[in-house]
Amino acid sequence: MTPKITISIGRQFGSGGSFLGHSLAQKLGFKFYDSEIITKAAQESGMDEKIIKEKDEKPATSTFFHNIQNLIAGNDCVISNENIFKIQSQAIRKAASESNCVIMGRCSDYVLRDYPYCLSIFFWSPIEDRIKRVCERAGIADKEKVRQWIEKEDSARAKYYNYYTGKTWGMSQSYDISVNVSLMGLESTTEFTIRFLRTKFGDLIPPIK
Repeated sequence: MTPKITISIGRQFGSGGSFLGHSLAQKLGFKFYDSEIITKAAQESGMDEKIIKEKDEKPATSTFFHNIQNLIAGNDCVISNENIFKIQSQAIRKAASESNCVIMGRCSDYVLRDYPYCLSIFFWSPIEDRIKRVCERAGIADKEKVRQWIEKEDSARAKYYNYYTGKTWGMSQSYDISVNVSLMGLESTTEFTIRFLRTKFGDLIPPIK
């Protein structure tokens, strides 16, 4: 059986990571999973998709005191968040076994850490470039407001990733490659990534569509 290739993408908010994920999937004919993992996890587990979405990419409370508070209050968010991570991880592993795919975030690099046909990539850009991109994409002129938005999103992603993986979100050692998107731009970064994939996986990477 021909091995299935998975591209796991981590990215800073506003770096263009989502565009790059879509572009790689389209050019290589890979399946694309972002929020689609939530749907897949719901289908595989039988759990309500709304519940999974509500807890998506949120770390569990890590202190004993908060855990006791939640139990006294009848709040099962700690257990739910842990279970959601396990359910999503199962869906990620199943997706990787079924077809060539691109998976956005959700600690997929960690979930597939023992899978030899997974390439983990982190896309980043200098903050000023990200502010400009988000301002243009969202139609917002207030750069300081956008900066705060970026910092909030990055902080949430880092907390989730660090909690479940024991690694450091965004640190180059946490991934196979870390790429500054601003150096080459979106299109050239896509082409660079495909060349890198061919170097690593050879003929397992299909021709560009």
